[in-house]
Amino acid sequence: MKDQDGVLKDGVKADGLEEGGIKDDGLNRGHGSNLATVIRRERPAKPLRRVGESMGFVREDEPDGQGGVVATRTYFLVGSECRFSCSMCDLWKYTLDDPVTPLGSLVAQVDALEQQCSSVQRQGFEGASETGKEWLKLYNAANFFDERNVASLEREWISERCAKYSRVIVENHAALFQSKSVQQETLRFRDRLKGELEVALGLETIDPNAMKLLNKSMRLDQFEAAVDFLRGEGIHSRAFVLLGPPGTEANEQKDWALKACLQATHWGVGRSCVIPTRKGNGWTDLQFGNGGWVPPKAEDLEDVLDELLLSRTIEPQSLPLTSVVRPVYTVDLWDWELLTGPCTRQASSEQATDRYSSCRYSSCEIACRTVRKHRLEQMNLLQDIIPRVNGEKCLCPEG
Repeated sequence: MKDQDGVLKDGVKADGLEEGGIKDDGLNRGHGSNLATVIRRERPAKPLRRVGESMGFVREDEPDGQGGVVATRTYFLVGSECRFSCSMCDLWKYTLDDPVTPLGSLVAQVDALEQQCSSVQRQGFEGASETGKEWLKLYNAANFFDERNVASLEREWISERCAKYSRVIVENHAALFQSKSVQQETLRFRDRLKGELEVALGLETIDPNAMKLLNKSMRLDQFEAAVDFLRGEGIHSRAFVLLGPPGTEANEQKDWALKACLQATHWGVGRSCVIPTRKGNGWTDLQFGNGGWVPPKAEDLEDVLDELLLSRTIEPQSLPLTSVVRPVYTVDLWDWELLTGPCTRQASSEQATDRYSSCRYSSCEIACRTVRKHRLEQMNLLQDIIPRVNGEKCLCPEG
């Protein structure tokens, strides 16, 4: 069903999996619409990535959804690029030029990263999990159940390396789950694991204005259907939600991020992670440059997590049946230092690089930015609100 602008219901462009020229499995599509052409044209030069070389790993703790924390590894694997061209995405920077991931290159990365992690543990830099459980995230900057990104045989090999993990988390585009072959491959991978499977899905936003600019090639009912499929098969799900995507008014960024997370919970998603939309992929820089988009602020991210954790006080009985007592809400702090306004005090004009700059006072690095980031890290883990230090005031001694 389209409106006069050729937009499908829920505000998504009619350039995706549901239009003509598509095979029955819903996967035979190119890079999509005219918007996709513009998005790709604005990209800066793609960094060189070599076959079989990963982007490394991180070790961190995650809330387990039951009041505790669990040690988690994240392996950043390098394979072929995602078939979709979402306007806000910068993950294409971490992919090969090859249209199909060379067979064996991903499992080779997993093996190398396993050795690196084991070496770090042996040297005593990282302790073992107190619970004896450990989770593994396999993030390949594309779709784990898309054959061109991860071949079926590769998934089989990878599953053999995952025997010691109590949960394995992978990422996949929600609309791909309308394909029976994708569903079957998901179940095969789940059945090969000794632990649980979780799939991370990009919801991004439910703001109709922003959805028109996402080029996501996904309707909201397709996301809901993907969650229904995963829940029905005993597979966990998490949603990625954007704070401040292009198309969302600056004064509505917090509200739409909150609404998207709560909607995901209503659909049965077990955990949602809020990610501040970043500059740097070309298209978002273009929108920023022409005044069509204002990047989200650090204080907005703080406010969103406060309100989401407050919402967890609702009665569990009113939530969909999931494997967690209450939904898990976290915020992504990957580029916290680059967010606009980590310091609440306005920087002086000679110290600011542009009108959206964060504070450039060197003493803010520890006294304000680091303290506030630590608070969010603890709230991510504890799933509880920690009072803000010194209220809303800047913590910088020069402030």
